[in-house]
Amino acid sequence: MGALSERRVREIYEQFAHRRLNDLEHAIDENIDFLSHAPADIFPYLGRRRGQAEVLRAFTEVHEELEVLSFWPLTTVVNEDRAALSVIVKVKDRATERSAHYRAAHFLRFRDDRIIECCAIIDSLDAARQLAGQETAVQDS
Repeated sequence: MGALSERRVREIYEQFAHRRLNDLEHAIDENIDFLSHAPADIFPYLGRRRGQAEVLRAFTEVHEELEVLSFWPLTTVVNEDRAALSVIVKVKDRATERSAHYRAAHFLRFRDDRIIECCAIIDSLDAARQLAGQETAVQDS
């Protein structure tokens, strides 16, 4: 495989945003270590996940609960086998029809063109407030 590129990273994010999990399967290592800090009672599909099957199951749950309206890297920095991204996320809860708009930071490590580590940081409290219909610091644009 060639060197990791910004184009490849954006392609992976597009696969997630458009729920193309079969394509995404080829971008995730069998032994991936995935971590996204968030309260489990509000975002039960986030948290720590290990292994490709567990991560893909979590991604499936995300898409079952939330309609991903946009999920696009604002900035992407690639250095050797690592990528760091700031991501703009807009989702709508399928049950309540409420939406949330927030930023996230993602840190990825690759081996052989597959993600072996992912750490995601979101303002989960702000997202939870928006999905609950409460006023928030981040304005929906």
